[in-house]
Amino acid sequence: MAEWFARMYYDSRFAFGDDPFHRLFEVINLCFLAMAVVHIRTVDVMSNPSKYPDMFAYALGITLLSFTSICRNIELMFFVDGESAAKTVAKRDCIKQIGQGTFYLAATVVAGTHYYSNLSDGNSSYGYDDSHRFLLGSGELCSNIMGLIGDFASTCGLQIRNLAEEPDYDTKISAENGYGGNSTTNIPLWLCLGGYLYNLAHFIVMVVFCFPGGGKHKSISVPMNIDFCIHRLGEWIMLLLGESILSLLIVETSMSKNYYITFYCGIISVILLQYLHFRSQPHHASEHSMRRNKNAGMVFSTLMQIYSFALVSVGVSFKMLLYEYIYQESGGYKLRRLMQLLRDSAMRQLAGGGGPKYSTDERQQRVANFFCGSLAIAWICLDLMILTHQGLRNNVRRCECQITNSVSKVGVFFAFVRVGLVAFIASLSQYVQQPELIAIIGLVTIIAQVFTRVFGDMIYPKAKVASAGDHGDEADGSEGDSEEGHWPNVTHARAKHEKDEERGD
Repeated sequence: MAEWFARMYYDSRFAFGDDPFHRLFEVINLCFLAMAVVHIRTVDVMSNPSKYPDMFAYALGITLLSFTSICRNIELMFFVDGESAAKTVAKRDCIKQIGQGTFYLAATVVAGTHYYSNLSDGNSSYGYDDSHRFLLGSGELCSNIMGLIGDFASTCGLQIRNLAEEPDYDTKISAENGYGGNSTTNIPLWLCLGGYLYNLAHFIVMVVFCFPGGGKHKSISVPMNIDFCIHRLGEWIMLLLGESILSLLIVETSMSKNYYITFYCGIISVILLQYLHFRSQPHHASEHSMRRNKNAGMVFSTLMQIYSFALVSVGVSFKMLLYEYIYQESGGYKLRRLMQLLRDSAMRQLAGGGGPKYSTDERQQRVANFFCGSLAIAWICLDLMILTHQGLRNNVRRCECQITNSVSKVGVFFAFVRVGLVAFIASLSQYVQQPELIAIIGLVTIIAQVFTRVFGDMIYPKAKVASAGDHGDEADGSEGDSEEGHWPNVTHARAKHEKDEERGD
């Protein structure tokens, strides 16, 4: 996500040449991105860098991505075709990328040290237990079952041999200090999170405390193509919601009625969330918070990232709700699932474990908390983003009657309904845990949110468009879509080269 936003802000202000060098640079950048994405695994794998190389490869991928961003800003510092403010922006972004990349580099070093030190001792056994990814084709079912039985037998034999051998004192001390083959550490994960939080904190501090107010920050900034940002953010949200749909589709099918109820409630909920989002966001640059003032744009960007996390969590929650019915299945074409459960149970018993980590009730409670909390955060972020676009005063004026200038009771009622819906969905998991009920009630509350948004737009008068300055004055509108009247410096990227070529012709 950090790479998406960083690239969006770069492309909305600058454009590089269409030449073989820059095209090759883009290919290399995408390869680094693919390297990071392909090694994203579950938490238990990423937390065990001494056994699995995925944490090291992921950290290395995002470190190289930061390096390419630094190179891109260095190019701007020396070869930009525009005003001097472009070089100032490039220096700021370069410093920010260096700080972020330092966190990623530290994560790479820690993960690499764990993996290669353990590899040199001959303890690493790289591999995954992908038996949860079922192949439902009837032609491969028998071979899968036989392979699972073979793995089950070999695993049992290995566990028995390991339990029969008492490790010596040095081995115990090595495992306790985190140097054993199965040692886990979350330090690389925390360092990666620290890099992202540093990037976000740097952005907030620069905008709020370092940029001058009253519109004077425009003398040290480069104007953004806000219409381009609106388009790219719309693509980002569609990507997240598409992942939610994909999460529902990849879950194994169950023949139970509640499975299909939950499935279609999830599909309809994601579609309505898409409608609710684009209904809440402006479609023109003059109505956007980034045009209103610098602080509003900063708050919007921060809220958009929190909102993105919430949307991902909602999609994952729907997937976990569907998995509850898969866990309840037994027999028939679920024979492979049954064998897998037997294998896991045997491994836990041989290793001295005591059964599943969570009971069914505890697991469903956690899934319900995850779903309800994520949906409530998404709605809160949507409402707060509306405030950043229009301003608090303009939204308060929308609740006033235009004729009498008194507070509209209908407007206040709809405002309380929206607040009540957020409070209701946030507390729903405390008294409802059944997956199908969670999905149904969640869908009903989303429909209620859509109705309040539609009726609210019909009842409330349209808020006046805020200006591009920092004083909250009304926009003149006489300048149209051009931002050159608002900005003392305008960077045209390749415009000079194109004009020179036209003159040469």
